[in-house]
Amino acid sequence: MESQKEARTLQEPVERPPGASRSQTPKDKERQEGGAVPAAAALGAEADDTSADGLWELPAEPAERRPECSRCSRPQKVCLCPFLPAHPLPISTHLYIIQHPAEENKVLRTVPLLAACLPQDKCKVKIGRRFSEER
Repeated sequence: MESQKEARTLQEPVERPPGASRSQTPKDKERQEGGAVPAAAALGAEADDTSADGLWELPAEPAERRPECSRCSRPQKVCLCPFLPAHPLPISTHLYIIQHPAEENKVLRTVPLLAACLPQDKCKVKIGRRFSEER
């Protein structure tokens, strides 16, 4: 009994013919066990396997992003710059905005809008989850 177990573990992995899938459907298992599968279903399953194999060979294209406005960081079609002040608002204090990284990619993105309305030396945006006292 132990020699059979050793033989199983020491065997080379079984090579699959090209186009064979790793996972089996219940219909494939029935076919292997000798169960009856309608001919139309068998042809349909084989056609699905061969058509899906070619999908893995297609090149992946990176998603094209819409052009963004450099000032408000919104897509140019929905740019809000005409509604923002033309010159930064004069403020007497320094403003530090602490933003969570997950908020950076949200749809509204109000932090870049606020930063665009204030002087760069008066408004600092810090993005992160946790901050040390030095930062």
